[in-house]
Amino acid sequence: MSNSDYKLGQDSVRQPGVPEGVVQKRRLEDSSIYPDSAHDFWVYVPDQYQDSEPACVMFFQDGEAYFHSEGEVRAPMVFDNLIHKREMPVCLGVFVNPASKEDLFDQRAKEYVPLNDDYARFLLEEILAQLEQDFNLVVDREGRAICGMSDGGLCAFNAAWHRSDAFSKVVSHIGSYTRLHGGSDYPYLIRETRGNPKPIRVFLQDGENDINLVQGNWTHANIAMASALMYARYDYRFELGTGGHDLKHGGAIFADTLRWLWRDYPGVVHDTAGTSLDSVVGDWGLVVNFGGDERHSRLKIRKEASRLGAVLLDDLDGELEISEIDFNDEILRYEYATPPSQKTWGKGTSRVMSAWLKVSGESLEGALSMDEEIQMDLPVRGLRVSLKR
Repeated sequence: MSNSDYKLGQDSVRQPGVPEGVVQKRRLEDSSIYPDSAHDFWVYVPDQYQDSEPACVMFFQDGEAYFHSEGEVRAPMVFDNLIHKREMPVCLGVFVNPASKEDLFDQRAKEYVPLNDDYARFLLEEILAQLEQDFNLVVDREGRAICGMSDGGLCAFNAAWHRSDAFSKVVSHIGSYTRLHGGSDYPYLIRETRGNPKPIRVFLQDGENDINLVQGNWTHANIAMASALMYARYDYRFELGTGGHDLKHGGAIFADTLRWLWRDYPGVVHDTAGTSLDSVVGDWGLVVNFGGDERHSRLKIRKEASRLGAVLLDDLDGELEISEIDFNDEILRYEYATPPSQKTWGKGTSRVMSAWLKVSGESLEGALSMDEEIQMDLPVRGLRVSLKR
């Protein structure tokens, strides 16, 4: 697929009978956090908003790129359609442009790139504080999301990372996880949170043909981010397409992005197909890669009343009993006692092998963990072989 093949779907165009929200332009004339600069921003208010019910809120960096009706994302139209179908909550969209002093957006890097909580404070203490004078908005983190592209994608992740008490959901399009002692620090920082991940949900999107500059390679940087999020067991999704440094791919999948982002918010209608215990029952062919050597096995999952049970048929070790197994929110987890041939993997100190697998339809992907001391992961991929009837 070429970048020109990414097209907007029906949820990104005006649909008959769907109530239209309104977009209001506003301006913050001065900021105590970014002195002597002005910010233009736009507020989308859905038709379903009522003062009597607190609404969710989603912030967008590089706001103008996201709200225009002829743009690559058209967020207000997507909000209209999904809110109407109750596939996302009633939610205000806040589209914030970076500050300007002498030239348009000349303060963008100053706001978006630093790894601190300044921008999060700017949104919470200045933009949100202004909005709360006019709208009834949720006060809890679960009802707040943040989105951006390029440096704005880094900025969105950075705000949630530093203020996970205030933001729970992140969308990062073509994010700039690059620059020495900049966004490139995040893959390592994320890995350090294994065992205690921050309570944030992260959607990453990038393209195979994203830019490659002295500051870094954007594609490789986003792949490193996805690997780190898996290693630390975050609630994340990564969509790698064929595009470049633009919003064509991100816009084409924006409706599905929002469905995934808000999937468990109260009152949202969520497609439960593929999330029940029954959806993983059957036989799965697995491949574990250890240093370039592939190890094949078959995972046979059965349902016992309201619980799962399973055995693992390994090429070398034969039948291995699964001691613990569960499937929740698209993640399959199981454990088994380390068999003889696998005791030589890593430093040989692991008594238990633990799998963490993201299930998507008829395939799964994730990691097999070993060695409690060094917390080493081995990549695992699998396909459904048969469905138990």
